[in-house]
Amino acid sequence: MSSNATATPSIHMPLIPALDDDHLTRLFLALALFQLACFVVFIPAWLLDTRILDSAAIWTKPQKFHISLALHFATLAVLAQLLPRDFRTGPLMIIFGYLAAISMIYEFAYIGLKAAQGGRSHFNYDTPAESTAYALMGVGAVLLVFVAMVLAVQIWRKGDRSRKGLWLGSIIGLSTGFALTLLVASTMSSTSRYVGAPLSGGGEVFPFFGWSREYGDLRPSHFVALHLMQTVPLAGYLANRFRWPAIPVVLGVTALQIALCLALFYQALAGQPIWPT
Repeated sequence: MSSNATATPSIHMPLIPALDDDHLTRLFLALALFQLACFVVFIPAWLLDTRILDSAAIWTKPQKFHISLALHFATLAVLAQLLPRDFRTGPLMIIFGYLAAISMIYEFAYIGLKAAQGGRSHFNYDTPAESTAYALMGVGAVLLVFVAMVLAVQIWRKGDRSRKGLWLGSIIGLSTGFALTLLVASTMSSTSRYVGAPLSGGGEVFPFFGWSREYGDLRPSHFVALHLMQTVPLAGYLANRFRWPAIPVVLGVTALQIALCLALFYQALAGQPIWPT
């Protein structure tokens, strides 16, 4: 237990004893489970609706978001345990936790609605209403990842340092993932996901992911940036568990993933596909 921990006792969840049964952890875990449930519920629509949009089945985008957001909020629930309960449930984390929750609900509803309508949720400026909706999605996307940055700062200030690898990996993974995600996402929002191809299709694509194999596509870089928030803390956790040197492991995994993210980013900007046909 960190010397920074308060005397407030922890009350662990009956079904997941590793998690404290506090307000913020319940919120993050509920959001993660909600997204997992949505993924299961929408499987029939995903498989049976034969409409294609931008080289992919119409429900593929909502399903990708369900998986990604479930992983994101599950990660936040787990890493929040590094904080003493009083800091985890303080006003700062609660406010940004609920802003992320509201953003998630909006993104879930709009992406699902546009899929049902057969329309595009992203890069859709066809009407003033759709332009406004897309702009609001941008704000929501920032809030969805900004809560990770807030958590990283709190872990740096008050987190449990007894597990050096997990502590360091959480701070670096959440903060670096936040910064790189904003870099790639802002580039996509100001241009397009494709470089050298119309928005309506990237030709032959990777199954499920939908990444173009014929044109430059910024989404692989975005994927790597976003999931720094999981891979680097995991590397730190494994370093603790197997008594590997924590700092070299965390910094090495971070450097490799940043290099991969930037390589994919500049490859896409050069108009080259991640895996040519």
